[in-house]
Amino acid sequence: MAAKLDLAERISYLSTSSIQTKDLDGDYTNAVTPNLEGGALRAGEAPELFSKQFIGLFAQYAGLGLIYGTIPSTVYPFLTVYLNMEGSATVSASALLAIPLSLKVFIGMVTDNFPILGHRRRPYMILGWTLCAISLFIMGVMPMPEPYFVKPEYRKMLKVSELIDGAKYIVLMMLAALGYITAVVASDGMLVEYAQREPEAVRGRTQASVYSVRTMFMVLANIILALGMNGKEYGGDWSKGMSFANVMLLLAIFCVPIITITWFFVQEERFERPNFKAYIESLWEAIQTRPFYQVVAFNFLANLFNNQSYVAAGPIQIFWVKATNLNYNLSHIIGNLVFVIMLTVTGKYGLQWNWRWILGGTAFSIVCIDAVFSMITVWDVFRNQWFWLGGPIVENVPYAMQFIVATFVVVELAGNGNEAACYGLLTTVMNLSQPFAATFTKLINSNFDVWNKDIMTDTHHVRTQVTYTILISYACKIFSLVFLVLLPPQKAATQELKRTGRSSKIMGTITIFYCSFALVWSIMTNLLAIFESTQCLAITGGCHNN
Repeated sequence: MAAKLDLAERISYLSTSSIQTKDLDGDYTNAVTPNLEGGALRAGEAPELFSKQFIGLFAQYAGLGLIYGTIPSTVYPFLTVYLNMEGSATVSASALLAIPLSLKVFIGMVTDNFPILGHRRRPYMILGWTLCAISLFIMGVMPMPEPYFVKPEYRKMLKVSELIDGAKYIVLMMLAALGYITAVVASDGMLVEYAQREPEAVRGRTQASVYSVRTMFMVLANIILALGMNGKEYGGDWSKGMSFANVMLLLAIFCVPIITITWFFVQEERFERPNFKAYIESLWEAIQTRPFYQVVAFNFLANLFNNQSYVAAGPIQIFWVKATNLNYNLSHIIGNLVFVIMLTVTGKYGLQWNWRWILGGTAFSIVCIDAVFSMITVWDVFRNQWFWLGGPIVENVPYAMQFIVATFVVVELAGNGNEAACYGLLTTVMNLSQPFAATFTKLINSNFDVWNKDIMTDTHHVRTQVTYTILISYACKIFSLVFLVLLPPQKAATQELKRTGRSSKIMGTITIFYCSFALVWSIMTNLLAIFESTQCLAITGGCHNN
């Protein structure tokens, strides 16, 4: 939940000559990259916004925003409501859609090392969007099964053994996800190349621009779901609406111009296939450097604690505030618009703000805002669906600032030749911390009476139990600020750390070990959560004993 970050003293938009790093006396000296104009990290002219090559890059993130904003959000209205699939099956859908995110680093290594016809970005973008379009098209033209029940109130009368099998849809959605993740990993590599050509004083403008485009198209996805799939067969209030097949076909059609724009607008220099052994050695050397393993540790540990939540959030929304699906999607639309505005503001005015102060201030503001909305609702001081949904809308202000700062750090660390792998590794680490956090959340909350049947009773005891779980999540979020010491405060300090920081094989080995363990853990727990026989194992979070 987000409150507007109040910086008493903002660091002004500095010229290159004023960017400094600390010398031995504690004062700052010039820290720009030698021989590159304006402190750029890479030779070459920075492309202008809305130039031909930027339009090609914008198209990638527009497609990502629309499709990534739509497909995962269809799990509830289509698989759960329309097909009446049991919970273990819908969990499998969400798990399979998330698995490609954990493979970004490996996809990045492929795009970095195996150019197609001399190009290592554009062909993979086209292949990714083609796979995505084919998967979406198949879902769009497949005969739609009849909705399993006509009225929602009949659902309790159905037998689980008679449910329609939606496995074919899950597999196709997973393939579509693999497609757009492949395309965006290649795009991330090109994004890093463009961003590193920018002068130090304005570096970060590129990320702010492309992620603003992505979020605007996520708003469009929310509109499609809110207004299109709001028929009664999808749990909505309207008598008619778009079908799931219509939405998938619409997305498939949207992929066609993206492929065309990619072919004609994305520009990159021809690239000879590198020596893979030398590439791995250079990546290993990068991981051993202090700024790299230090920032990886920050991303993993800080996100592990910051992602702690409480399991009662969903039941509260259903049973206490009675939020409708339409209003839930509308709140996402407003929230994404706020997110875009804050990305733009941060990209324009916040390029030189202290990263530690931004993350610390926003994390604290999120806790404070969430506490107001949550406690008033939990203790029935005032219960209203828009009051409850308003909290996450406001939280998009600090969340946007946290998100864009994370991309700033990645650009500073990525090296020449391994951009996609570095970007993929650093973002993968952030993704890998989430299943750990979710598992701990379930394990902690399993000791409290905060499950659906408890929430429905709405007793003083249950409200107290919910409050305990909320306070535990807040304590974890505040504790995550301890790891801010691992994050360099700004771009100049990051570059100084790159030049002066020592390498450590021990720390590099430890980094690879816990990242590999987290990756295996993420995939394993997601796969175990698919099967009913293993769904309640402790490592998947367990189940509530009724």
